Amino acid sequence: MVIIKCLLISQKKKWINNNISILLITVFLLTGIMAPTHAQSNLMAITTREPGTVYLDNTRITKYVNSGIMDGWVKKVVTDKERKAKLQSIKKAKKASKKEKAKAKAKEIKELYKKMSYQYIHIQFDSKNFRYKALESYYYDKDSQLISRDTNSSDWVAVPVDSTEAQIMKNMTDYIQNNIEYVTMK
Repeated sequence: MVIIKCLLISQKKKWINNNISILLITVFLLTGIMAPTHAQSNLMAITTREPGTVYLDNTRITKYVNSGIMDGWVKKVVTDKERKAKLQSIKKAKKASKKEKAKAKAKEIKELYKKMSYQYIHIQFDSKNFRYKALESYYYDKDSQLISRDTNSSDWVAVPVDSTEAQIMKNMTDYIQNNIEYVTMK
């Protein structure tokens, strides 16, 4: 009888130990593996006047340590409202222009905006001097097909206060500080 009781107690302890192990493994998987995966989701929404239109790609951020330059990619979704406004401004510019070359360029931009769904912009921020520049842009249609690209690097421009660019710069800085292990440092 004593042997049976000892075996039952021994089996209960094993059962409890196994359940505790399973519980600990589950907690570890949920907190230890899922948290870094969440931190590395590709696109982080940027708060703008039109929510859901600008995203920072977390996986493509580089910080140049000596110069204070931050380099990254932004996805900008074109809304119908924005498309309509851009097409109207192109139409006005085309009517105002007397040169055929300018009219042809306006027509080209108009066709691009009719098809465009979103664009990826390679952008750099100089945090020491509070300025930015766009290095290149890739334009995509609704089927994620590349329709155009612009690789002309712009000049440095001051970051306007309370602008989308200021918000991108702030989010990029915050992301670098909070997730340094996922950022390329040069």
